Amino acid sequence: MDRLPPGQLALFLALFVLAQVAIGTWAGRGAKSETDYYLGGRGIGFLPLTLSIFATWFGAETILGSAAAIAEGGLAGARAEPFGYAICLVLMALFVAKPIRKSNYITISDFFRERFGKKAEIASAVVSVIISVIWAGAQLLAVAAILETVVGVPGYITLLAAAGIVIFYCYFAGLKGDIATDVVQGIFLMIGIIILFFAVANRAGGVEALVASIKPEQLRLVAEGESLFARIDNWMIPVIGSLVTQEALTRFLAAKTTRTAQTACLAAACLYLALGMLPVLIGLGGTHLAIPGAVGDNYIPALALELLPHFLAIVLVGALFSAILSTVDSNLLAVSSLVAINLMRRRHAQRSEREQLQIARLTTVAAGLGALLVAFSGSNIYELLAMTSIFGQGGILVATMIGLRSNFGGSSAALAALFACVAFNLATLLVMPMMIAMADGATATAAFTAVLAGDVEPIDGFFLWSIVVSTIAYVGVAAFSKTPAPLQAE
Repeated sequence: MDRLPPGQLALFLALFVLAQVAIGTWAGRGAKSETDYYLGGRGIGFLPLTLSIFATWFGAETILGSAAAIAEGGLAGARAEPFGYAICLVLMALFVAKPIRKSNYITISDFFRERFGKKAEIASAVVSVIISVIWAGAQLLAVAAILETVVGVPGYITLLAAAGIVIFYCYFAGLKGDIATDVVQGIFLMIGIIILFFAVANRAGGVEALVASIKPEQLRLVAEGESLFARIDNWMIPVIGSLVTQEALTRFLAAKTTRTAQTACLAAACLYLALGMLPVLIGLGGTHLAIPGAVGDNYIPALALELLPHFLAIVLVGALFSAILSTVDSNLLAVSSLVAINLMRRRHAQRSEREQLQIARLTTVAAGLGALLVAFSGSNIYELLAMTSIFGQGGILVATMIGLRSNFGGSSAALAALFACVAFNLATLLVMPMMIAMADGATATAAFTAVLAGDVEPIDGFFLWSIVVSTIAYVGVAAFSKTPAPLQAE
């Protein structure tokens, strides 16, 4: 088919963004406090919450990153999609949603303050902010990839445009506006990905022909030469790496009831599993169609532009654009809430509700600028997400899961788990890979750049071992603590 004129797409995306900003601003109007801004007044119902969780999780990694990785390396390229993150959502519903929603916290670090004390609150907030900022940077790269492919504008310009759009929108919309647009985005995304799947199947000669084109070697779950520890990591990172992130907990805390939080999370897991299979099949079968430009993070946009009629291509590009924006919105609100409520808590608590709301919005702007800096580091989408999913997360996970279910361990144990995990992650994800690169003749600067770009592999099983190290640190310190911490009510 003829290529879609860039001017038409640019016009549509501009109109789409204006509509999204209008919807979000309208839905987020009337916020009078930080609770209204961050949690939508704790009154979100089942359907909007389900679609919001789905839209937040079904972002750059599933749509762009994993499809491209599977097209290049088969199932071994992104084997945990969609099963790993669907399992994660189920575990959230079963073990995290109820106690967290019942607590009426605003952030995960509120739990750390109440359960482990002020020092643990600050430490967990710093780690969570780093995770969310890098994650948001990866999503901005995804948005830039779409714009660069379909409009033909250089990447650095699209990055700046995407960041500006998200920051402006998030400033006014808050969580309620984010969820309102999630509902629309979720519907468009489901329609768009289904249409693209059937378009790919049609070009291949039908669904049966598409499936038949998949080669046996593409279905291998283990990459050539991959160790046992690396295999374990490739499943553990999606399954438990995001289990207690601020982005997910925000949705639970915004739910009307604990039951709403649980059932919406389970429903989102089902949606994710069903629709997440489509990018997998598109990656496995679509790679044999030899579509021009369908490589790397541009794989899905290139397929859409080549295979769909103009109108449907516009719908899908808009759906992709909106889904990724939804994830960035959630990341920025997560960072903003952690900074304003936990890292600035002493001064923040003394402000009026109006001043607190303004601070919340300004920290959202700062979070967006931080994500933009991360995006300019040059790493690709999947590598950025793989790094941020586990940095310090083992310590937060261990302390949260033990702290929610028992009174074993206090402030010292939580801090030990966090610091041990961060130190281990820095050693295995940064220091050791840099030493390997420098041993091969690279300068320190070149080695650092190569590590950020994912060109130097960390040790096998780095996430598994970070969980082990965090658990040993927590249990070891807790065993010598004289005074147990109070048990949190479930």
